[in-house]
Amino acid sequence: MSSVVRRASHAGSWYSSDRTKLNNQLQKWLSEVTVDRQPARAIISPHAGYDYSGPCAAFAYKQIDPRHIKRIFVLGPAHYMSLRGKCALSTAEFFETPLYSLSIGRDVYRDLEKTGEFVSLALDKDEEEHSIEMQMPYIAKMMEG
Repeated sequence: MSSVVRRASHAGSWYSSDRTKLNNQLQKWLSEVTVDRQPARAIISPHAGYDYSGPCAAFAYKQIDPRHIKRIFVLGPAHYMSLRGKCALSTAEFFETPLYSLSIGRDVYRDLEKTGEFVSLALDKDEEEHSIEMQMPYIAKMMEG
């Protein structure tokens, strides 16, 4: 059985789809940030296109230390559909980025679904939404060995 992969559907328009170019761009923005405090346990990062928000997102992501991360939770708004007071969970098992694919913790999803506060987001609707996708290249960059 094949894995369900959430495509990087906004790569090439909201941020670069070229692996090398994206990697260099993220590295440049991250290198311009000075860290002068303890590593953050949570961050808030913008979700606009990288031409508008890339340096600001770099400031947020530079505040985390990947050596201390066990699990990452990403929350984002739904711009194109009503969730009727619920939160949505992706049906994907992997989230594609131009850098590499990130694994989604399906075990945590099962626990969240049991609460009744979450709905499953169809893959096509997931791929329409950009808010969470915009975080994935930065997460991939920060978590690379």
